[in-house]
Amino acid sequence: MHPSKMVLPPIVCGVDGSEQSRRAVHEAVRLARALEARLHLVMAWLPSTSMYDAYFPAPERAPKVVAFEILEDVVRAEFGDTLPEWVSLHAEPGHAGKVLVDASRTAELLVVGSRGLSELASPFLGSVSLYCATQADCPVLVVRPGKTAGESKEKGR
Repeated sequence: MHPSKMVLPPIVCGVDGSEQSRRAVHEAVRLARALEARLHLVMAWLPSTSMYDAYFPAPERAPKVVAFEILEDVVRAEFGDTLPEWVSLHAEPGHAGKVLVDASRTAELLVVGSRGLSELASPFLGSVSLYCATQADCPVLVVRPGKTAGESKEKGR
């Protein structure tokens, strides 16, 4: 992809390190390539409320550092060791839904994973994906567990 061809606003994808968010990243990458759009991978964290953390902070385990480690792990699984120039990583403090909705204000599309299915096979979305689907300023793609668009619906095909 050539950066000068990227005229669309970016695609934003929420990441939390779960299998569902990894599937969402894979779909977001596929769409960004097809649309020749930039991709912003966004992870949010809630600041610690522990008094211990206030008095004895461990800088190497700070929430932002941990968030970037998770982002880098997801990116490495998707791209290997070289991050494409059209992909950027963002780690922001706050509730994940609010951080992603804020990012949706300048996005072409917001991609999020759904909550994983429980033993009861719940059909409902998780709270973050539901919040994004109802509050985002752009279209939202909720990637459900299971096969992604590029995978065959039947085994052996």
